[in-house]
Parts: sequence; structure tokens; C-alpha cells
Amino acid sequence: MSLPFPSCGVNVAFAGLTAAGKTTHARLLAHELGYGYVSATEVMLEILRLDAATEDVWLERFGEIQAAREGDAADAELDRRLLALAASHRRTVFDTWALAWLAPGPMVRVWIESDPSSRARKCLVSQTRTRLSLADCGALCREKDEHTRASFRRRHGFDLFADRDRYDLVLRNSHLIPTPDRACAERGIAAFAPVVQQAVTALLENQPPSEIARLATLHPAEIIRIGHRAFPAPVGGEIRSAT
Repeated sequence: MSLPFPSCGVNVAFAGLTAAGKTTHARLLAHELGYGYVSATEVMLEILRLDAATEDVWLERFGEIQAAREGDAADAELDRRLLALAASHRRTVFDTWALAWLAPGPMVRVWIESDPSSRARKCLVSQTRTRLSLADCGALCREKDEHTRASFRRRHGFDLFADRDRYDLVLRNSHLIPTPDRACAERGIAAFAPVVQQAVTALLENQPPSEIARLATLHPAEIIRIGHRAFPAPVGGEIRSAT
């Protein structure tokens, strides 16, 4: 199998539901690869003219941001700017939601699968200034994701909760943060980051199918699909499907 990634500094686009870990792992991967990094949240804050740090901004100012995004104008401008950046940049990791679906041409598209409970735990431990409860974190993730899902279905015709066909790499980290504490989260990040780097590098380097299959065998709990090839779930695990 020949993967469509020419060795000319192809970009990487991360996506995933709220608190799946896409920002953490997009930043880590950019650092490890020596790539640039673009945050869709930072671009959106510029569009909305909100002076705020991206860290905790969705936790602290969710209602304000949603009110400022009323209608589709801000989201349409976000899409336009991200597409322009993707077209003009190489060797860049994009931390975004829709770019994997909207951008044409070669790009390594990564989806991080993470179940609602694990995302609520990650939301809880990621707080630096807010003090939301675990239940509050779960509710915020659901509200934000439902809003984004509705927007993408209306504007672009794809279902954020179900459609994975566009992604070259589907990874899972739900099992790596079983308890909502900082030490557990750091261990989970440390365990997952090398898998992300190895899998993305395999695609960027057009490694042979045998090497890609070997990588999936080494990390059966984390790699759901790589290079448009799905792998079976571990015994006793969830069904590992690309869609």
C-alpha cells in the first residue's frame, strides 16, 4: 500500500471531542517533530476580539464565547483562515476540529477517540483557575460538543460524533486516565505521546505496510486505525471500528 504523503513537509491536523487530548498531543507532537503549531482556539479568539489566554478559556468563558459566535459568521471566518494557513504552511501541526474534513490535498489527519467519562476526568484535572466538579465538566463537554456537532452538520454535512472516514489515523486514549487526578493524567499523557509520534511518523515517512501493521500490533489498545486500515479490538475490549 502506498500512502499519499509526499516527503515535502506535509501538515498534520488533529481533531477530537472536547478534552480528548488533542491540544496536549498536538503541541507535544509539534515539539518532537520540530513543526509549527496552530491553535484553532487562538484563531477564534482573534476573530472574536477576545483578550484571553487559550488555557482554560472554554472552561472560564464558555457562555461568553458562544454568545459571541451567534450565527455562523465567526465560524465561517475561522474555517477560511485555517484553510488559508493550511495552504500556505508546511511542517505544521493544526489543533482544530473541521480542518481534516475541509482541507484538500495531502495532510495527515488524526482523530483522538476518548469516551465521555475519560474526557470529563481530563477536563477536571486540566483546570488551572476554575473549580468545576466532575459532573460539571461532563456537562460542559456535552454542551460544547453538541453545539459543535450541530454547527458542522448544518454547515458542512458531516457528523462529528460518527464520521471518521476522512481520518488517516484514529487513536484511543480513554483507558489511560482511569482516575481524575494530576498524577494519573501525566502518566496517561506520557504513555500516549510516544504512540502518537510513532504512528504519525510512520505515515509521514510512508513506512511499508508491514511496519504499520507491526506498530498497530504493538499498541492494540491505542491504535484503532492507521492508514485507512482498521485493526481488531483486544480480547475483552470494545469493538474497534473506523466509523
